[in-house]
Amino acid sequence: MKIMLAAMAALLLPWAGAGARPVSYPGGMTLMQELDPMMASALLHISPTRHYSLGGRLLRMREEGWTLAGAQATWLARRWNMPAAQANIYIAGLAGGAWKDGGALRPAGFLEAQADWENRRLMVMGMARIIHAEGISTSDMQMARLGFAPYEGDYGDMHLWLFAQVRRQSSGHDEIQPAAVARIFYRTLLVEAGVTDRGGLILNSVFRF
Repeated sequence: MKIMLAAMAALLLPWAGAGARPVSYPGGMTLMQELDPMMASALLHISPTRHYSLGGRLLRMREEGWTLAGAQATWLARRWNMPAAQANIYIAGLAGGAWKDGGALRPAGFLEAQADWENRRLMVMGMARIIHAEGISTSDMQMARLGFAPYEGDYGDMHLWLFAQVRRQSSGHDEIQPAAVARIFYRTLLVEAGVTDRGGLILNSVFRF
C-alpha cells in the first residue's frame, strides 16, 4: 500500500517529475545517463512520435549490488502549453530481467511517473518509481527538485539551472538525501553535476540526436 500511494502521489501532484524530458521530437534518438550514490543507469531510446519513446535501459542498484536490464516505454500523458510556461506529465514502464552479483536471472521491472513545470526562471520537478526484482528486491523512490535560472537565455544560448533536490529511497541506508545540483543545457546537450549532503557524487547527462 505504501508503494502504491507513492506512485499515485506522483501522478496527482501538479509538480512531480525529475530529470530531463524523456520523450524527444518525432524520430529523435536520446541517450540518457544517470549516476548517484544509490544507482547508475543508461537509457537509449527513440521517439516515433512526440507522445512516446521506446528503448532499452541498464540500471545498477549500487548500494544493494544488483542489476536490471530491459525494454522501456515512456508516454507523454499530458502537456500544458501556457503563454509563458509549460508543464508535462510522463508515465514510464520497464520489463526485463535482474540479477544479483553471481546469481540467476530473475523477472524484474519498474513503473515510474514524472512531471515538471517551468518558465524561463523557475522550475519545479519530481518523480516517483516502484521497482521490483523477483526474489531480489522491491523498493520505492521519490525525488523532488526546485530550481532557478540565474539569467534568461535565448534559444541556442547556453542555459544554467541551479537545483535544490531531495530524494527518498526505501531500500537505501541514507533513506532521505538532500543535494545541490547544477545543470547546463546547450542545444541538444544537457549535463548535470551535484553533491549530496554526505558528499556523494551526482552526474547526469542527456544527448539528443
